Amino acid sequence: MKYFTIPSYFLVALIAWGVTGALTPYVRKIARWTGAVDYPGGRRIHKRPKPRLGGLAIYAGFVTALLVAIPMSRTIEVLRSANQLIIRIPLVPESDRAMVGILLGGTLITLLGAIDDIRGMHPGVKFLGQVVCAALLIPFGLSTLFLTNPLSGIMYIGRWGALVTTLWVVATTNIINFIDGVDGLAAGISAIAAIVLFLTASQRQDLPAMAMMAAVVGSSLGFLRYNFNPARIFMGDSGSMFLGYVLGAVSVMGLYKSVTAISLLVPLLALGVPIFDTAFAIVRRLRTGYPIYLPDRGHLHHRLLDRGLTQRQTVLLLYLLSAFLGIGALALAGINRVPALITLGAIAVVLIVGAKRMGLLQFH
Repeated sequence: MKYFTIPSYFLVALIAWGVTGALTPYVRKIARWTGAVDYPGGRRIHKRPKPRLGGLAIYAGFVTALLVAIPMSRTIEVLRSANQLIIRIPLVPESDRAMVGILLGGTLITLLGAIDDIRGMHPGVKFLGQVVCAALLIPFGLSTLFLTNPLSGIMYIGRWGALVTTLWVVATTNIINFIDGVDGLAAGISAIAAIVLFLTASQRQDLPAMAMMAAVVGSSLGFLRYNFNPARIFMGDSGSMFLGYVLGAVSVMGLYKSVTAISLLVPLLALGVPIFDTAFAIVRRLRTGYPIYLPDRGHLHHRLLDRGLTQRQTVLLLYLLSAFLGIGALALAGINRVPALITLGAIAVVLIVGAKRMGLLQFH
């Protein structure tokens, strides 16, 4: 009789990948039928109309995988003999409260994005909806009581934790949304960030966080098959806001389950590329008096395209930068404060010098 095991998170990623990939062609048809189509012009770089609303396929893959993952607690055991196959799946009596909260909030943020994809929505109304979705995490226990950094260590914030959590999740929701301007960029960077958060969660054996990040990796890669240049469909706000929401919420799980001086730096570096791009976009718009909530053509990917790179070259370069920052995050998770400060300082200098040379602080 042969005996082997299958990691439950591998099955979760595989299900998310398969479901998202299978549903994306049907979502394309739904997008065209509902009028959720992105037309060329303005800051858009595509030449032909493209259906958006791909976030529905990403969401469906994620949720389907999570419904399988929620009752599973450990690896799956498989026993095979000549005449029978036995599969043993360890179960837990109840699901993690935080996971349920993320599923609920993720569902609402996807609906919000889908409405914006189909009918359009005023930025103020959309922002208010994002705040409500982020605040829904608080009753499910997803609120950090501490802020950590390499300088002062642990800082207790008490009741302010709910506000900090809400603002952080709203911020991550928008930074993935802002960077979704080139074929495959948002999906690929979300997958890389999810891998980093998965590995950090595995160090503390946080099974719910591992399952959700595996689902994000699978659904992002399943959608990337149709979204990589030349894209056949865009994820739209329904996808970018959903991915940003889940990544932000799971990173908060890491903060309140691992109260260490380095825990805040891991999600900051894992999402370093979109955070960096959004921060400079805000500075650029404030300096020129341009409204913060309105898009422009001065993002990092636009600058790279203006310098002659193709869409594929731009995306692969930003993938590489995200992977570099992710590796830095994983390295920092196991070292003390002084090397962390030196590493972060070097990364900050490189990013700032690069931003000046590429003109990211100038309005374009």
